[in-house]
Amino acid sequence: MTYERQSHKSETDSQASPKMQRNKSVAYINSQDNWTHIDTDYSDIGLSGYDPNVYRPGFERLMEDARARKFDVVVIYMLSRLTRQGAAEAMQIQQELAKCGVAIVSTQEPFINTSDDNPFGVAFFALIAGLAHQESKNKSKFIRDAFKELKARGSHSSGPVPYGFDAEPVQVDKITVRKLKPGTVSDADIGPESTPADNVRYIIAQAEEGAKENAIATDLTERGARTPLGSLDEKAAEARRKASRARRKGGSSDEADNEWSSTVVRRILRDPRLAGFAIGPVDPKTKHREILRDEEGQPVRPHEGFIGPKRWYDLQAVLDGRKRTRRVDRAGTLTFLGSWGALRCGLCDAGMTVSNADETYVCNLRRSVGDVPKHVLRIKMKDTNNVVAALLWAKVAALDPGDDDDVALLAAAAERFAVQGADPEAAAELAEQEAQLAHVQKSMKELYADRDDGLYEGPTGRAAFKDTIQKYRAHETRCAARVDELRAAASTATRLPLEAWTGNGDDDPLAKGGLWSRWDVPEQRAFLSLFADHVIVGPATTKRGTAFERIRERVEVVWATPDEGESDNNSVTA
Repeated sequence: MTYERQSHKSETDSQASPKMQRNKSVAYINSQDNWTHIDTDYSDIGLSGYDPNVYRPGFERLMEDARARKFDVVVIYMLSRLTRQGAAEAMQIQQELAKCGVAIVSTQEPFINTSDDNPFGVAFFALIAGLAHQESKNKSKFIRDAFKELKARGSHSSGPVPYGFDAEPVQVDKITVRKLKPGTVSDADIGPESTPADNVRYIIAQAEEGAKENAIATDLTERGARTPLGSLDEKAAEARRKASRARRKGGSSDEADNEWSSTVVRRILRDPRLAGFAIGPVDPKTKHREILRDEEGQPVRPHEGFIGPKRWYDLQAVLDGRKRTRRVDRAGTLTFLGSWGALRCGLCDAGMTVSNADETYVCNLRRSVGDVPKHVLRIKMKDTNNVVAALLWAKVAALDPGDDDDVALLAAAAERFAVQGADPEAAAELAEQEAQLAHVQKSMKELYADRDDGLYEGPTGRAAFKDTIQKYRAHETRCAARVDELRAAASTATRLPLEAWTGNGDDDPLAKGGLWSRWDVPEQRAFLSLFADHVIVGPATTKRGTAFERIRERVEVVWATPDEGESDNNSVTA
């Protein structure tokens, strides 16, 4: 009979292929006089011969059948296929087989033949076993060093390929690395026939529109879209289940075959590889993968992502609640103030959405959160639009260059207008640099918090903290400097067209047929964003006065301030 083993689960024509080993062994058996091949599968695929803790079912069946004296000779391709644990382990196997009247023969090492008519066979067997063990030790060190080198270059060097991606080998500085790229995209609707790449794109789009992870998971489940586990073949899926159970040490898996969970959706959205970044270690508190950075603190970006870095950084801000999300309401209606974060509830500071049924802006907090009780806050949509527009234009018309507060507002508006009207390429770079700056500052705050919680104690922990924070600081400094440079260039190249907006004072922009009515909703939003950070709506306190007056009592506009005065651009320090 024959025995084959391969450490990796791939049936190829390589030298290590079980099929090739089997063919060589069977050919050797057929070449011997009076030998008959017993066609029983004793192979072990994807199992190490070096690790003593690995259970090899094929090898155990072989030893059991040897004890039952079902065969006389074990034919192997090379001794390293039988074991790599050293001479002592090899001799123990040989002696146990010998007690059962079973010899060992190697097709590629003819001096390994432990039959009774070969007195030197056992001695050679022990010698080769010792060499195989040393080779495995050297190979293990080589693999560790190779993985370290590949990781430094951002290669996807181990583990399963992320959901929605394909991996291809590419040459980088004469080293082969595995580059990730989005998988196949189909024309199918999201459901049983959609590909993993289709599903990833859909998840990103839904999150960018403001949908929560649990809502996305429910939607995908109802559509029948295949989960990461359900997209694998049966063997790979079972291996993933076993690994998942081992990590959890019991409990349910979040990767059921046909049911999505918010955990899986969140893991996909938080993965830096969506933007082509290489991944570093897992943050011990957030459990999110960190971006791998080079010695200068720059993100390593070797892969082809689903989205660009700017969109990924913005997506993280959306998930963290730091960025306005949906620009339309659930019915797809685009309104001046609703569903984009500009209008905020004065009771809980949440963004207000649109109720098309009664044409109101609404905040509906269904349960108490902290000190904030559950509530429903409504305000008439049309009247609120008119009040905010009137306050906005009144402020713009009354701007006084001699008033310090107005000068600050003009500076903020000019800066924002410069960014809106900047060269598209420069504007895109500025947006990405600002997003990178916000992300690295958030990461620095989390790192300091981890240190304060005792996660970097001891010499090794302190060294790891120091190395990471130095990279973050270097990247923060570069981003901040580039942001200032781009903002200065944009501000120099543009100025606020106040005269075009306000005319000579005789034209009312809010009159029928005036400038405000000629602008569409995106233009109105853009104009509001120049001069205001957001609008706060308080609860109704009176029923007296006109509708306009009652709304006016409830509305407060928070005017813009220059970015130089905001904490977001300040360096994060301990």
